[in-house]
Amino acid sequence: MQYVKIAKVEEFEKLRFKKIKLLARNVAIFKDPDGTFFATEISCKHQNWDLTTGTFKGDIVTCPRHQWVYNIRTGQCLTHDSTRLRKYGLKVEGEEIFITLTPIED
Repeated sequence: MQYVKIAKVEEFEKLRFKKIKLLARNVAIFKDPDGTFFATEISCKHQNWDLTTGTFKGDIVTCPRHQWVYNIRTGQCLTHDSTRLRKYGLKVEGEEIFITLTPIED
């Protein structure tokens, strides 16, 4: 699996997430309170709205467009029978964060 360098750990000192565009997909890297990271797509499955503009309560995000609710960590839609948000492989090497170019299988 091919990884690309996408960010530095220091960028997350005051941020919970960072949005990126990866091969025309909207993806975000999230930092958990324990300092671990994960990456997931952030376009709502309903109308591709940017979920990072929504309301967060822990790992739960509500899309501001039509209130679809997702668990951002698992990708599961909690309000509709929808496909999951796709996850990306992520690894930290030293101070650099790498993610896969394409989503990974769950």
